[in-house]
Amino acid sequence: MRVLHVSPYFPPAFQYGGPPASILGLCQGLQRTGVEVDVVTTTANGVTPLRPSPAAGQQYDGVPVRYVEAAFPRRFFGARVRGPLMSALAHADVCHIHGVWNVPEWWASRLARGAGVPYVVSPRGMLQPQAMRRGRRRKAVAFALLERRNLAGAALLHATSDQEADALRDLDLGVPIAVVPNGVDLQEAQQASRGYRARLGIPPDAFVVLFLGRMHQIKRLDLLADAFANVRATHPTVHLVLAGPDEHELLPDLLRRLAATADRVHAPGAVNGRDKWALIKDTDVMVQCSDSESFGMAVVESLAAGVPVIATQTCPWRAIETQGCGLWVEQTTAAIAAAIRTLADDPARCAEMGERAAVFAREQYSWDAIAPQMAGLYADLH
Repeated sequence: MRVLHVSPYFPPAFQYGGPPASILGLCQGLQRTGVEVDVVTTTANGVTPLRPSPAAGQQYDGVPVRYVEAAFPRRFFGARVRGPLMSALAHADVCHIHGVWNVPEWWASRLARGAGVPYVVSPRGMLQPQAMRRGRRRKAVAFALLERRNLAGAALLHATSDQEADALRDLDLGVPIAVVPNGVDLQEAQQASRGYRARLGIPPDAFVVLFLGRMHQIKRLDLLADAFANVRATHPTVHLVLAGPDEHELLPDLLRRLAATADRVHAPGAVNGRDKWALIKDTDVMVQCSDSESFGMAVVESLAAGVPVIATQTCPWRAIETQGCGLWVEQTTAAIAAAIRTLADDPARCAEMGERAAVFAREQYSWDAIAPQMAGLYADLH
């Protein structure tokens, strides 16, 4: 079986958050199950575009990929993908489209329908109610003109959590929905070594709170900043690391908000590869307090590295509480601050949560467990 994956971005364009890493991990996991994969994407990489692929394509970490030069409209990841998609679809049994509101998705949906190739759409959280409210009028028009037809024409919609599946059902598209979580590279997580806090000048005995991901308004870093300031009043040795690309220039305001504790706040920018794992392993707790998340790769990466997670109830992570590997709290400054204090005051409990986190990730979020599930769904469509 041969599956074509279509995405507006692909590694090494990690600045777009979790999707590039999870799409790569899925493709590699599928290859290990015997599924042939191809990827068509764009050269989008923020202000520094990637190089277009030669006509024969290329490989990234063993995955065949074709990077198509970005073009107008760049806001919607425009690229001249029609030709590469037609060529790839001619050899595909299934097409898996990642994300919505973008040119590659619009073309892939249309061309797959025309070629009679069943296609799967993974909205990647972009149809969550909170996400739909941002740019509501523009999205309402695009949904009516393009997205509803593209989604309704899919053979399957892929959600990464029950919460995302519920949001897709509310759209009443008449398309089957499958819930399959994202995975993580457990080998990288387990083999990673510590050492990143020393690079940031953080003492070895400090309690480190981490945010990891793209800095966007929906991530509600204002709540985390205020919670950290609250905690610092009683726990002066606590440090905060804000790691990720600042795509909406939120960091200056956050740093002004935390000016009184500037010596305990660190913003290393985007951190990827071995550095990312070293950073996660060197922290004590990771916090996610977004208005909306379909999944949250940083949560799974933290669990896999044996780091407990504090997530707000706006994120689909009740499991961290039921599994005893984190705290699931209200989306308020007070609740986040109280959770940080709880773990900072009880190192033994924090360590036990970390141990349970690693076990939970190994059992539920290995790509070698998840990829066969997706391969089975593809087989049902082929």
